[in-house]
Amino acid sequence: MVVKIPLKQKRNNCYDEYESSLDTDNLVGVDNGNNWDFSISQLIDLSYKGDQQEGTPIIHFDDKEEFEEVCKKFGLNIIVHQRCNKCKGVIYGCSTLDKEGKIICLNCEK
Repeated sequence: MVVKIPLKQKRNNCYDEYESSLDTDNLVGVDNGNNWDFSISQLIDLSYKGDQQEGTPIIHFDDKEEFEEVCKKFGLNIIVHQRCNKCKGVIYGCSTLDKEGKIICLNCEK
């Protein structure tokens, strides 16, 4: 099976007609910060609020070098997720700082 996914998509900004005519990335490389989980994922356009968001993983890689090579070949930006300094889990979204100023996940804060 072959699935064709465009590398670019039109922005979707209902507040700005000009911006909706511009292209934005459709895919992004994601490094989950654990040295074994790398993916190319959908990139969700949130230009109406000045942001973008990682979406569903499409292709997974076990090898960081292969992952970086594919991202470079197709001009994909790479998102690197932070890791909690306490439990070492990958932080998706919000985080906080512990008493020493190190990044920790919200579960460890509790």
